[in-house]
Amino acid sequence: MLTKNKNIVKAILLMASSLTVMAGATIAPSLPQMSEVFKETPQAEFLSKLVLTLPALMIAIVSPVVGYIIDKFGRLKLLFVSLGLYAIGGTTGLYLNDLYGILVGRAILGIAVAGVMTTATTLIADYLEGEERNKFMGIQGAFMALGGMVFVGTGGRLADIGWRYPFLLYFFSLIVLPLVYVYLFEPKVKKAAQENLVNDNPPSNVYPRFLVNFVYLVTFLSMLLFYMVPVQIPFLLKELGIEKNSLAGLAIVVGTFMGTITSFNYRRIKARLSYVQIYALSFGLMGIGFCVVGVAQSYNVVLVGMAFGGLGMGFLLPNPSLWMMSLAPAKIRGRLIGGLTMAVFLGQFFSPIASEPIAKKWSLSIAFGAAGIIMLLMVIGFVFSNQYLMSRDRQWQQGLQARVTA
Repeated sequence: MLTKNKNIVKAILLMASSLTVMAGATIAPSLPQMSEVFKETPQAEFLSKLVLTLPALMIAIVSPVVGYIIDKFGRLKLLFVSLGLYAIGGTTGLYLNDLYGILVGRAILGIAVAGVMTTATTLIADYLEGEERNKFMGIQGAFMALGGMVFVGTGGRLADIGWRYPFLLYFFSLIVLPLVYVYLFEPKVKKAAQENLVNDNPPSNVYPRFLVNFVYLVTFLSMLLFYMVPVQIPFLLKELGIEKNSLAGLAIVVGTFMGTITSFNYRRIKARLSYVQIYALSFGLMGIGFCVVGVAQSYNVVLVGMAFGGLGMGFLLPNPSLWMMSLAPAKIRGRLIGGLTMAVFLGQFFSPIASEPIAKKWSLSIAFGAAGIIMLLMVIGFVFSNQYLMSRDRQWQQGLQARVTA
């Protein structure tokens, strides 16, 4: 629990969380221009989109290992290294003239983000609990959305100057690094976990596998669908005759701004709705937004769709993390949160792979409309499964509390 420098520690955790948002979306407005610059490279347009999503694949691969490392060896050392790698890998687009070289840098960035995101989320679970944790996770979701708005908006402006300039923003991790070194501390849970490995009762691998896997699956699907926004919106606007990079950035910013509003109010919504009901609300709003984008023939209508989509996504930022924190025993918290990080970024990586065939065969408008319909159908599933899933959650929480008090 935090007792000293509480507000400073929380601010640093929020800054570290914002790094995970800017990892991909910051350079989204540059993608069409980048594909033109490297048009002599085979499959330049697809590889340019991969520049955005390759970090997600690396994060998905590395996150489970990261979770194991921080459970066994502690949080902060890995966080220091990750923040340094973040700046090294993230800025390669500034000076490399080879698209494949930039992709290598993006892979390094992905490894760094895996360390930052898993460690920061685990530290939140270590430092905070109860209502304070619920409130902070809502603030974190809002801050990530706000950070996305600032970084994507700035990236769009910089992309109008030149496609390389948005890569400058990745130096932000070097501002966070000294603050982490001075103010963050290794939580006591590390020592407790190591002591319990000797006489482990209950076993450290006991957790509600069905619920955990459900959260992983929904998180993967949400990212698979929602990440069409930073990957495909710039190209959709180009199809509508809107060429300006800053307008593509503004469209994404509208969504992130609306997400900021809902994330700030997450705690109030959580007091009235279950985790599954919040999923239904989130996917309902996102589904409406994507359907609006799918039928849009003008920029303003796209903005309306982005606003609805952003409202839904704002709830999805804190919801799976909080549910996972409540399900994960302290001794394996890092590993389970590492799995959640993997689900997030695996969905992001596969997003263009899943949507590209539809866009090529028909259009991006149809791809967005299809994604919206899928999300609306998922809402029906959440409504009908809510009672069953939440009863299993209550059984687990009661059993966990009984073991703690025994």
